[in-house]
Amino acid sequence: MSPFSEVTRIEAAIKNKNAKELEWSLWYCRMRQTVPSARPADLKYWSGIEALVKETIAPPVAAKTYPVRKKKRSDRGIGLGPPIIDEEK
Repeated sequence: MSPFSEVTRIEAAIKNKNAKELEWSLWYCRMRQTVPSARPADLKYWSGIEALVKETIAPPVAAKTYPVRKKKRSDRGIGLGPPIIDEEK
């Protein structure tokens, strides 16, 4: 038994990332969830498909990078550097 043509159309839209078909898929998923005769299992299925479509539509979020403080050198500061040798004495 083959899946419904709408389901294969949605799967093809997700696979090909066709913007127009993804918009239609999003509308179709929402429409299927608002049908008065929809069973809880149907609502769960179509909300999952809707999440996949939304994930495909949305561009990937770049990981936020924060600036890193440079470590202070160990030879900086008062009394932390090498001793000054006075060669005049």
